[in-house]
Amino acid sequence: MIVASAPASSANLGPGFDVLALALSPRCRVTAELAEGWEVAGPDGTTDEALEALVWGVAGAAPPHRVEVASDIPIGKGLGSSAALRVAVAAALETSSGEMRLERVFRNAAQAEGHPDNAAAAVYGGLVAVGALGAVRRLAMHASLVVVVAVPDAVLATAEARSVLPAEVSRGVAVRTAARIAFLVEGLRTADPEAFREAAGDEIHETPRRHLSPISFRLGYAARAAGALHAAWSGAGPSVLAVTTEDRRAAVQVAMEEALAGSGIVLCPGIDRDGVRIE
Repeated sequence: MIVASAPASSANLGPGFDVLALALSPRCRVTAELAEGWEVAGPDGTTDEALEALVWGVAGAAPPHRVEVASDIPIGKGLGSSAALRVAVAAALETSSGEMRLERVFRNAAQAEGHPDNAAAAVYGGLVAVGALGAVRRLAMHASLVVVVAVPDAVLATAEARSVLPAEVSRGVAVRTAARIAFLVEGLRTADPEAFREAAGDEIHETPRRHLSPISFRLGYAARAAGALHAAWSGAGPSVLAVTTEDRRAAVQVAMEEALAGSGIVLCPGIDRDGVRIE
């Protein structure tokens, strides 16, 4: 029996749409063992058709296995639950069949996801960027930075959130987005408040989705007003990730809890540095 796990992740981080992602400590764990036919079960041991679809998306030519899934990651909240599952399953099946190669696990999961950012964070851990040609690079993140994540009760499907995005953007939006990404990467590297100020906002995916999740904008505003250095939708939302320092974390947490008004929870996850692992 093979046991594999992969971390949650927060993608985009504002302007880094489909490029940047940060791995977080909650994990999805799977066990896989050879079987006469494919079986996919949730934590209660019963067959789960939704999980089956995710598993088969990365199963490829692997022989039949019984796969059991248990996850700490909220589902449908923009925290990379499907990417973590796909990465963990792909790693377990590769290990069961012989040798696990991280690049192959990443390619498999990214193809199934339809976008590479969450898969990259789930495979490699830490803060990652995915290049235009598909290369993944770990980026530096200042040791003083911590994160707070507000998770509304509402669910926002990634497919729905992506369906409202424009097919093209203006040159002005493209230029401003490039500037924001440059300053965001520098802010994450140095913890420089001025860099984070220049990185604020997004016009490619957050603004077009505003009507789908007004609470996400209110959460971001509350976090920044409480002293967060940066706040952004986590993936497609509705969750919001705030970047802050240890001395401001409690204040940011309280502000986001007040903005939720009882309709959700606020987490203070660690940053996962390991990525996928065989346990």
